[in-house]
Amino acid sequence: MEKLSYYASIEGISLEHMVRYGKFDMRVKHFHNEYEIFYILEGTRSFFFNNRNFVASKGDLILIDTNLIHMTKSVSSNDSGHNRIILYLTPDKVQEFDTKYPTLHLTRFLHQHYGVYHLTEAQQRAFMDLYYLIKRECNEKKHNYKQAVELAVTTYFLYLTRELDIRMPETPLLPQEGKHRHVYEIADYLSQNYEQDISLEALADQFFLSKYYICRLFKEVTGYTIREYVNVIRIQHAKQLLEETDYSISKIAESVGYGSTTHFEQTFKTYMTMSPLKYRKNLDIIKPLILPVNP
Repeated sequence: MEKLSYYASIEGISLEHMVRYGKFDMRVKHFHNEYEIFYILEGTRSFFFNNRNFVASKGDLILIDTNLIHMTKSVSSNDSGHNRIILYLTPDKVQEFDTKYPTLHLTRFLHQHYGVYHLTEAQQRAFMDLYYLIKRECNEKKHNYKQAVELAVTTYFLYLTRELDIRMPETPLLPQEGKHRHVYEIADYLSQNYEQDISLEALADQFFLSKYYICRLFKEVTGYTIREYVNVIRIQHAKQLLEETDYSISKIAESVGYGSTTHFEQTFKTYMTMSPLKYRKNLDIIKPLILPVNP
């Protein structure tokens, strides 16, 4: 059961406040073009990204980079729920901020500092102040309210980059009783060999574990099945090839490990909601509108 407490959106900036009751695992295994600034008001969540597992609780801020493969799930079967706010920023909007304020380097900051942060009480209040300001401006819609939201977001990140730039994000859960160690090793192996046809039998032989144990443990820790994780890694790389090369669709399919172009196109559409060809055509429309990123 869930309740959408608030949602507002202007060009390039969206704010979503959601309360979920009971156990909840993210249904869509994904990565996306938007940056996510995820703040936990109540509850505890497990996050899996960069092939590692993290736990975030009340008062924590999670910065999620664009195109970062990630999953969030309940930490236990008796989870009572969670209350969270997510601020979404499109890459174009972040680049726009960097163009207006060249020394902000927000794009670089979000690329380099994604992770889980335990905020101080003052930092928690700062985020909630931003939330209430955006909510008030979008509800009242006074003259130049969009500019007010943009300025508030920019100001928030100005102070956030100052404070978090000297801090390291929280470390992932350490391997305990072999559980996380096995999953981390398997996830690393899949990330390095995603273009190969890796069978469960081969994984079992590689890590001296049973097929059943690998499937159960990987799903328990990451929220992904082995096949889902391989697919999402492949589609992430395919997306990059579509953006950065002029390779044919069939060549890209082969490069990321699909023996069938049809299978690749179907899988790509599952994760990206459009065909590879349509995605590339959309890039031709979007690229001229993208402002340059300051070094």
